[in-house]
Amino acid sequence: MSEEVAIRLPEATEATALLDLLEQLQRESDTFVLADAADRMTVAQEADQLRQIQHSSRHLLLVASLGTELIGVCSISPTTQGHVGELGVAVAQAYWHQGIGTALVDEALYWAETASTLDAVGLTVQTRNVAAVKLYEKLGFERTNMPMETVTTADGEQVTAVQMVFSIQQSDDQ
Repeated sequence: MSEEVAIRLPEATEATALLDLLEQLQRESDTFVLADAADRMTVAQEADQLRQIQHSSRHLLLVASLGTELIGVCSISPTTQGHVGELGVAVAQAYWHQGIGTALVDEALYWAETASTLDAVGLTVQTRNVAAVKLYEKLGFERTNMPMETVTTADGEQVTAVQMVFSIQQSDDQ
């Protein structure tokens, strides 16, 4: 690649491109499922949400871009536990195995440690997604004591998954 991949906050003007990327990611991966996939946001709603996220200490949305093309996304959203954020990450299939997912997650964890009010970041990962499990472990996530669970893929398949958590080390000056 002659251009470098940038990991950055998306602009509200990229709402259409982001919605298109999210649809593409759902088609390309059976491990990426949007919680509200049936209720696609309008471009205006997405743009408004992007503006709100930029001012939050509990929400994060990052994109990976190659020039003007969005090729990956990573989010941290608060859970019902309040002090724990849920991580989600996906990269366009043409860019798999190039370190983009790692860079997205690494940047999200840096934000969680330095700019968020979260105590931990958790995720649910399908056990068959061995590469993802290894990535999360390499970045400092640990499996929780929660029993394995069954999740439903976008295709309706039932697969086992495990919960993992990254504990945020609070510094004395925070």
